[in-house]
Amino acid sequence: MGVSLSDYNFLSERETARYNVTDPPRHEEDRRSPFERDRSRIIHSAAFRSLQGKTQIFEPQAADFMRSRLTHSIEVSQIGRGLAKRFGVPGSLVETACLAHDLGHPPFGHTGEDALNERMDEHGGFEGNAQTFRIVTRIEPKHKDYSGLDLCRASLLALIKYPFERNEATKDKKFLYKDDTTEDEMVWLYDGSRQSLLSESNPRPPRTLPCQLMDWADDIAYSVHDLEDGIASGLLRPSTWRSDHFMDTIFKSVRGAPNVWVEGQSAPSEEDVAAVLTELVDALSAWEPEIPLDVIRELSRKFINGFVVAGEVVENGPGDSLFDFKLVIPWEDRVRNQVLKAITIEYLLKSDITAGAFFKGHEILDRLFDAFLKSCKELPLRNRYLLFPRRMRPQLREVADNQSDLRRLICDYLGSLTEGQVRRLYARFFEPGHAPV
Repeated sequence: MGVSLSDYNFLSERETARYNVTDPPRHEEDRRSPFERDRSRIIHSAAFRSLQGKTQIFEPQAADFMRSRLTHSIEVSQIGRGLAKRFGVPGSLVETACLAHDLGHPPFGHTGEDALNERMDEHGGFEGNAQTFRIVTRIEPKHKDYSGLDLCRASLLALIKYPFERNEATKDKKFLYKDDTTEDEMVWLYDGSRQSLLSESNPRPPRTLPCQLMDWADDIAYSVHDLEDGIASGLLRPSTWRSDHFMDTIFKSVRGAPNVWVEGQSAPSEEDVAAVLTELVDALSAWEPEIPLDVIRELSRKFINGFVVAGEVVENGPGDSLFDFKLVIPWEDRVRNQVLKAITIEYLLKSDITAGAFFKGHEILDRLFDAFLKSCKELPLRNRYLLFPRRMRPQLREVADNQSDLRRLICDYLGSLTEGQVRRLYARFFEPGHAPV
């Protein structure tokens, strides 16, 4: 039997303190908790609104009713709230982390992330989770006296899935930017928790329980909803999933999943993977070629409900810090979750249709980055920075002699744009006869 955090003091100063304004002014009729205020700050941010124009699997507006990063984040928050209620954690705390978890994703999904990371390879890298932390602590405007949204300590820690800086030798794919982890801020952030910003070499860094709940909610939504969209689009055909080639591809993908099969657990066998695939095929293939949406969504509901009620929370410390609790998901549910994700990865993300769209996005960001970099360096001084919005130019001039800071500002700008905005910029810069708008 697992533990519940219903008696944990979530409203202690350690959890609710803010780095800039510990006790923000509020009207006497404002009855919101600190975490409910954080949730509001995320929802009202420009970075959150921009997610409606960023790809989840399919390009926004490419197909009716397919998910965007925005709808995905809303669905993650709904699942996260259900998990929080199970374990006595404030729903608004987990919702805040869920709503914010993808703020740092640039246009064109992980392909856009790769494009910007390549441009930043020698300058600290680019990574979506690191960019999320940068947005809520540095970029998103809220008050003239400080940068970022000034979220509670517990809310910030719920967002940090990878609490270490990039290892320049190994070029870790997950990290925080070194410039965003100043000593004073990190000492404040981890105060009273017996933890600290960890070594980049630690492959399994501790995370707070709200962060673990957010991450599992994301895994649930990603595995089920992306598969649902792929089947509804017609790109995924369950009747073809009985072939030996399909089985072998999914099995290898599941077995090779990083950081899923932890020490002491065996990776699933072919029989384990085949059992999940058989369940899917038996439920869906008889309805092809036009599988009704209610059939698809009933199966989605079954998987989501099973994942939400699975697992338990156990103590792995004294219990006076949110680092002292661990979410334990049964091995069987991890297998089911990973099989669903593997189908999406191998047969949706790697299809020629979606891969072609992502390739185009990579090339667009690559060329735009070059154009903005040239605008900073290769033009006469009086003509520099004119490709950028006027509001950015003073900041660009301040860092003109620092190549890393200059590139970071270009990443911040391109990463903040929707895919529609990026395409319009590309057309304005490179397509003959395009009328500026």
